[in-house]
Amino acid sequence: MKTITKLLIVFFPFFVFSNDYMLICEIKSKLNNENLSYRFSKVINLEKKTVENISGNFFDKLLLFNDHEIIMHNKIYNTSSSFYIKNNQWTTFNGYFVDIYKCKKKRH
Repeated sequence: MKTITKLLIVFFPFFVFSNDYMLICEIKSKLNNENLSYRFSKVINLEKKTVENISGNFFDKLLLFNDHEIIMHNKIYNTSSSFYIKNNQWTTFNGYFVDIYKCKKKRH
């Protein structure tokens, strides 16, 4: 019985995967909208389709979350943003500025 317990303790973590990812996003080139941060982070859950703001840019209302992208809108600053899951690019825009961030996904 002790052998089975030890095997489960050793191998169990390899079978448990979280659907949470920490996104760490940094501006790709020059920041155009001075209301935004050069860097921000959010936690996304692909299964529950949730987004949690951790640091940096303001939190937006979630409009769309599918297998390809996340689309959000912020009424206070009148900005929209989209995250393309396949290429890890976060784009924020309003009537005047477009800012593109490159993001890295890390298991959370």
